[in-house]
Amino acid sequence: MDKDTLQANAVSLLERSGRLMCLWATGCGKSNVALKFLKKYSGYKALILVPETVNISNWEDEFRKFDVDISNTSIACYASLHKFADTKWDLLVIDEAPHVDTELRSSYLETIKARYVLALGAVISEDEQARLTHLFGLFAKSRMGLQEAIRYGILPPPTVNVVHMKLDDKNHHLWYDGCLLTDQGVYNAIQRKLNNAKAEFDLKPTEWNRIKMNKIGSERKRFLGARKDEAIKLICDTLDKKKYRYLCFCSSIAQAKALGGERAFTSQTPTSMKLLERLNSGELNSLFVVSKLIEGQNIKNIHCGVLGQLGNSNRITVQQCGRIMRSENPIVFVPIFDNTKDEGFLYTVTNNIPQEYIKHYKF
Repeated sequence: MDKDTLQANAVSLLERSGRLMCLWATGCGKSNVALKFLKKYSGYKALILVPETVNISNWEDEFRKFDVDISNTSIACYASLHKFADTKWDLLVIDEAPHVDTELRSSYLETIKARYVLALGAVISEDEQARLTHLFGLFAKSRMGLQEAIRYGILPPPTVNVVHMKLDDKNHHLWYDGCLLTDQGVYNAIQRKLNNAKAEFDLKPTEWNRIKMNKIGSERKRFLGARKDEAIKLICDTLDKKKYRYLCFCSSIAQAKALGGERAFTSQTPTSMKLLERLNSGELNSLFVVSKLIEGQNIKNIHCGVLGQLGNSNRITVQQCGRIMRSENPIVFVPIFDNTKDEGFLYTVTNNIPQEYIKHYKF
């Protein structure tokens, strides 16, 4: 199985079924399924839905790159769905399908009629799949996970370096809830609050208790991420000296700004697209990004990635790794704190990368 065969099989499956979900790891060429389909059926009217405005230009670039006629195709953001209510199309492409996650978006999609529907996403949850099935009927599914793509040679084998650290339990330098604590002490205090919140939610599973529990969980993740500044800076400084091109995925906007400076790519970056252009042109060799801001972006010649803080989301880890896996010899650094929730979060890496490519080091 190679990438061309994977894509060709998906086109055939879409032709036969009329409804197809491509659950492929980032880098496998999900968009090419739509492009090859439209090249074969050049007169078809198509609507492509994308998360952000910048994704529109990415799709337009792909149409030009593969010499596919775009004259009968409309590309729009999910935020503009209301403009397409009660329309009919030969092909509807739902790019980054997890974004169909609100009742309002679903209500507009429900009015759109299409002969063929193609849903794209690295990871689409069972609930999200059920929502799409409710809207458009039964979907055939084409799956190519990150681990499977590596084994088939569709994506190159990475070198994943897990960097093990320990929280400081000697230096009392942080004030938390009126107490001067060590890093380990603050983590323990947050963990106790989270355990109590979970117990409250289990006893009384209200929306308020769920929000409270998730808020403390986010606090824990941000705290762990912030404690990694020194390790992340050392890794990134080494990559800078070697002139490697890399993405550093940060745990917060503050961390991206502190470590990346002018290379911080966040929701608060007013010239974010110019920054991306500078990266792709080679003027910059790295970006310090937050969350899913680069979802659907075309990023060129990235050799390495630093996953500054893992979380529970398998989808985000797959997307982050996928951004790096287009290099011939991709390298990934994952700093974690032992004996913390980081060890549980590491599952999102070990579940997606074959074990023989994962190495462990002490910081």
